Amino acid sequence: MDGTIEEVFAKAKKENKNVFIIIGNSECGNCSGFRKMLDSQSRTARILERDYICYNADASDNRQKDIARITKCPSYPFPYFFDKEGNLLAFGFPKSKEYDIRDLDRIGIDEYIFREIFRLPISTQRYKQLVSLNMQAFLLMKGGGERRGARDSAYQLARRSLDIAVYPYNIYLSHTLGGPGTVTQLMRPVYTPSDKSTYKGMLDTIPLQENNLAGQYKGSDSTAFVFNKSNQDCGVIKQGTDYTFSFEFTNTGKKDLQIAKADHPCTCIELQWPRDPVKPGATNVIKGVFHAGEKGKFKKEIYVHPASPDIPMKIVTLTGIVS
Repeated sequence: MDGTIEEVFAKAKKENKNVFIIIGNSECGNCSGFRKMLDSQSRTARILERDYICYNADASDNRQKDIARITKCPSYPFPYFFDKEGNLLAFGFPKSKEYDIRDLDRIGIDEYIFREIFRLPISTQRYKQLVSLNMQAFLLMKGGGERRGARDSAYQLARRSLDIAVYPYNIYLSHTLGGPGTVTQLMRPVYTPSDKSTYKGMLDTIPLQENNLAGQYKGSDSTAFVFNKSNQDCGVIKQGTDYTFSFEFTNTGKKDLQIAKADHPCTCIELQWPRDPVKPGATNVIKGVFHAGEKGKFKKEIYVHPASPDIPMKIVTLTGIVS
């Protein structure tokens, strides 16, 4: 259907259906391809028609952008399943060729990939709670107009979400509903490339603390780690050769630190990381080899994942030129 997000959920309540949303972009070829794929799968199409209000949200349209802001949608197309009250039931893709939605527990995203593309220090389950609270707050705000009770309830939902993770939309919502001074103790979030488009201008007039990468998420105050440098310039590397590198880090927390994984999305980089816990105050290294393939300038991000999703993932970067 067409319309706004609040109109979609109003219709879902009226017809006692769930809501299926594809967040996309009018210029996204993959988005139209994904919709055609869904239409071609008769079983999936029947379930969507019978049980869901279906909504294609164009994130480039300001009238439809709210859902991308609420979900912190990192790429397109991205599918979301909600119940009629605004609770996020599932998001992502199944581990099969067919987009089978008979069992929503099969719809999801790998935990490490989630942290890499959404840049939130929480699990996917906690993300569902985060989005649910802010969706319900948004619907209350839109549906309640200027009624004090509705706005107060919406504000409490938005504030509760801040205890899960701080991101641009719940900062904006808490400020809008609670008034000046309600979020001044929070750090101004660091935007990902997709955030810059999604939240452009949203927080510009809200007084926040200046960026502090260590403090923007609550996480655990007893487990933390820092790299002595976050970027390594490899200089000029000859095509077809291997470049060995390492990034040293220190456990600055009070508990043992377990690194679960170091990751890069392509096979041009092979990584090694410590398998044993790193003691408080101790240092260790992430080691790797870069296989110099395609000529030209490069910038390679490496994601370092602590075992606990409550501890923010760290990103270190390799830059240089392959000649």
